Amino acid sequence: MRAQAGRIVVVEGRIAAVGERAQRTYLNFERRPGAGGSIVLSRVLWRELQRGGWTASALTGKRVRVRGVIEGRDGLLVEAEARSALEMID
Repeated sequence: MRAQAGRIVVVEGRIAAVGERAQRTYLNFERRPGAGGSIVLSRVLWRELQRGGWTASALTGKRVRVRGVIEGRDGLLVEAEARSALEMID
């Protein structure tokens, strides 16, 4: 993913862990932060997803697809700007 930094990409993978913070929620593809890619959700978007039935415990182990720009110092973050950027595969 690092080679695609700054580009719009479609990334698909299984969620290993969910990190909820005050302003953002991270859907991590690896258990250790920084070891793999993460999807970044704003607090507003995370609340919208929760109203639709998405929970941290239910997402762990699920496969998701996200469309967005690769960001971050290491190029391992994809920020989901809208609900339409995320799709639960299974």
